Amino acid sequence: MAPPIRRNEPRPPVVPPQVNARPAPPPPPPPPAPEVKKEKEKDRFEAAHNVASQVSNGVKSISDGVAATQVNDTNGPRRFGPFSRIGPVSFGSGSTVEGANTRASRGAGAVGLAASAAQLPGAGYLAARDVRDAFRNPNGETINKAAGSVASFASTGLNVVKGGLELAGNVSNFRAATNAARTAFTNAAPEALRTGAGANRVVSTATDAALAGGSRQVVRRAAAEVAEEGAERAARLAGNAARGALRNGGTAVARAAGRFAPGLNVAIAAADTAAAISTIRDPEASAGKKITSGITALGSIAAATNIPVVSQAGAVVSTVSSFVGSFF
Repeated sequence: MAPPIRRNEPRPPVVPPQVNARPAPPPPPPPPAPEVKKEKEKDRFEAAHNVASQVSNGVKSISDGVAATQVNDTNGPRRFGPFSRIGPVSFGSGSTVEGANTRASRGAGAVGLAASAAQLPGAGYLAARDVRDAFRNPNGETINKAAGSVASFASTGLNVVKGGLELAGNVSNFRAATNAARTAFTNAAPEALRTGAGANRVVSTATDAALAGGSRQVVRRAAAEVAEEGAERAARLAGNAARGALRNGGTAVARAAGRFAPGLNVAIAAADTAAAISTIRDPEASAGKKITSGITALGSIAAATNIPVVSQAGAVVSTVSSFVGSFF
């Protein structure tokens, strides 16, 4: 007889049959971390350079504007850099302009030099990066980009060299004239007048008049007019000494600056022109970038002349255009 079925007795669990299913494929490996990090570093350095360029060019626009007002007007042969003629083309003679050695010009020169130097590391990094990319993947686009970066780096470096030479020459001449005027005044003035505000006033006036290119009579008269009673003769001697210290271009540093600065202006114009050509040929460059790079090159060419207004306006326009172009 079969055992009775109990209604409340639990039934054994039903085990489903085993199915031979294939395991899911593993997920694809993530991209290598070093390459991602490298791209981020490149972007970060380029972005930092763009910010530095915006700030530096903004500051340099102001300093170049100040320097443009500190000039001496003269007459003589007009030049493009050191050249008074190029082939059959002669630039003629007439009113010309040259930078003045004043307190404002020395201050503007120091600020402009610092602004150019601040852009040098970033410009060097971009040039090295683009040249490396051109060697790794040589084609028209990478080669053009490398040429533009190298030209921009060259322009920045040449601006640093030129600004440093001009500032060193101006400071050197200023110190030479000041020291000569002070020595002459101290040796000739009565003992009671050798020091103090009166002596400093004579030395400063004699130095400024000599740096401005005044004639012997003009410098002597300017120094004597600010001298205290009894020190007029010593003041005239101070004027003679200050003017004598600047004879034939002044110190060796100042003469070197005067010799090389015109050629550096031409080299800067050539570098800016090469950078503009590269930008115009770049299909990825915006219209604003192309226009401002062309204006920068034209401004550099104008700044390399010694024609009044043209030279000053060219220097300012070139820097302002670079500042505007850094936002594109």
